[in-house]
Amino acid sequence: MKPSPPTRSVLPIAPLLGVCLGILAGLAPLLSQVAPWAVLLLIGAAGMRLFVSQRSGAMPSLALKVVLIALGAGGIALTYGSMLGTESGLSILIILVALKVLETNSARDFHVLALLGYFLALCDLFFSQDLLLWLYVGLVVVWVTATLVCFHRGGQARAYWRASRTAGALLLQGLPLALVLFALFPRAYGGFRFQFSRSLIGTAGMSDRLSPGSVASLALSETVAFRASFPDGNVPPLSQMYWRGAVFWKGNGLNWEPGPLRDPLERRIGQLGGTPIRQRIYLQPHGGKWLFALDRPSGERTRGDTARFDFMPGSYLQSQRILFNLFTYEVVSRPENRETVLAREQERAALALPLQVSPRVKALAESWRAASKTDREVIDRALQHFRVERFSYSLEPGSYGQDALDEFLFERRVGFCEHYAATFATLMRLAGIPSRVVIGYHGGELNGSYVRVRQSDAHAWTEAWIKGKGWLRVDPTEAIAPERISSGLASYLESQAAASDDASSGASNTALGWREMMREMRLAWDNINYQWDLRVLNYDEDNQRSFFAQIGIKNAGWMEPLLWLLLAALVLLSLLSLWLRRSGKPPRDEIGRWFAKFTKLLASAGVVREPWEGPIRFGERAAAACPNHAPAIQHVATTYAKLRYGAAPQEPRELADAVRALPKSFAKTGGELASADATLPSP
Repeated sequence: MKPSPPTRSVLPIAPLLGVCLGILAGLAPLLSQVAPWAVLLLIGAAGMRLFVSQRSGAMPSLALKVVLIALGAGGIALTYGSMLGTESGLSILIILVALKVLETNSARDFHVLALLGYFLALCDLFFSQDLLLWLYVGLVVVWVTATLVCFHRGGQARAYWRASRTAGALLLQGLPLALVLFALFPRAYGGFRFQFSRSLIGTAGMSDRLSPGSVASLALSETVAFRASFPDGNVPPLSQMYWRGAVFWKGNGLNWEPGPLRDPLERRIGQLGGTPIRQRIYLQPHGGKWLFALDRPSGERTRGDTARFDFMPGSYLQSQRILFNLFTYEVVSRPENRETVLAREQERAALALPLQVSPRVKALAESWRAASKTDREVIDRALQHFRVERFSYSLEPGSYGQDALDEFLFERRVGFCEHYAATFATLMRLAGIPSRVVIGYHGGELNGSYVRVRQSDAHAWTEAWIKGKGWLRVDPTEAIAPERISSGLASYLESQAAASDDASSGASNTALGWREMMREMRLAWDNINYQWDLRVLNYDEDNQRSFFAQIGIKNAGWMEPLLWLLLAALVLLSLLSLWLRRSGKPPRDEIGRWFAKFTKLLASAGVVREPWEGPIRFGERAAAACPNHAPAIQHVATTYAKLRYGAAPQEPRELADAVRALPKSFAKTGGELASADATLPSP
């Protein structure tokens, strides 16, 4: 028994190239989430399949595909050690897509490949919900849809522009129904976000430990941590915006952590005073529980806050669940501290000394205590020490050794805010003053009605207890680099760069103008992203109820919105159906129309096609009846059969040219069909 001949490639190359490009475009944002060799395998498979299609060669064998599966499985095992997990799962998906590309050779396979392109584009949104990525995914969807349209129109490369317009029209026609579904379909908590939780962990910059470099590593990150608006219009100066995140009680030199005080506290509203500052904060999902508020949150009741976060020891906020979605909350802060009594448990925690302290460090703290009459004088002497002893503020202070505190205080004297906050708190405890370290953010960027706080605004400072006055915020960074506090880190870095710039003043002014223009553009784009985040991605159950109330649907359960949704969908589909019917005639079957002209031409010569007769059989009989024109007649019949029953849709141009050429062929030989030339339309 002879082995069956290898299958030949029959798909047109233009749509095959288009769908491969669509798949690679959908994969591009996922490159950091998959194994690089899996991407190279997909590119190689696409190149091989396009080469086979270009040469009309034999399709890859089953043995080759089995080898690729084995290599892919082995590669996953060596790279990740397991088939479970996000990265390994995506890499497996890429390998399977590569195999599908190799075996695609029919209309059904092509449709499956297009669906995989859509799915990969959707996977991009599992890792980021940025508006720019949504726009990119939309372009990928339009491209894959245009490729499908081009495939069904014959697969010619020159048809891509018209196919793109058709794809855009199809998506626009479905947009009203999508908007209705978005607005009326019953929602749950979390809005429209569906990100993988692992992609969020650590993105907010805060952690449950403070160590050298933990804050400095965020200084150049432009990622938005949260945005805050002030509903009452009471906006403090940016230099006074200390966003409290967490309080660390347990210190060991330059390393600090929360310590034993972790149970939620009852709110003590009467301990704070001054003008209340109400904030509505839109915190980006970060995979943790930390929240932020202006220093210091008072604990006054706001919208739904009792069920959403706790007050922790040190008067900071913590969510009751891990934040995988945009978290919106309101909080009231008061700037005046009226605490007069320090709980015994907190006092013990705030005076606990490090396990090992060198004699030089102890002697420094004791000298301040001996020369001071009050705790406030000790604090002032410590700040003065940092000012006059040539300490410097740097984003790259380098790493410190085992005796980090001594090395920082007496040798290198270079650090970032976490170095100064941790050192200052330790020195205060050695001087007998209760102290703790606070981490969070400082400042931000005012953008219209809200403040944008980025990761680069991450900051650490110290609080010391003064009898009769309560906890006093002491920021040693202000003693070292006052511009950092008064104007923010971004302005501080710009001023430092300008000071070291040897360029001419004209060039500096030009650069300053460009920076200002770029800043305005960033703020405008951030405002667009903010509205997208707030009104689309955060459209949850509460927002939907507010929307229903605005349109007159109050106290609606699940059934009423569903009925409204069904009614709106029926109305939209009816209007779309009427518009499609009135917009023009339905598309004609061009292939069938040209074959009908062919049969009519032959019928005028006495060769009538029988109802049961297929195109090939009819062509053979007509060729026998008109032997002088047999090749031209058979060419029309076989071309029609190929276009009508082939593996992929084709354009009717080839058939039209063959039918138009038929009367000319008769005319040259003086055949009986020469008079029929007038019945055929011109191209």
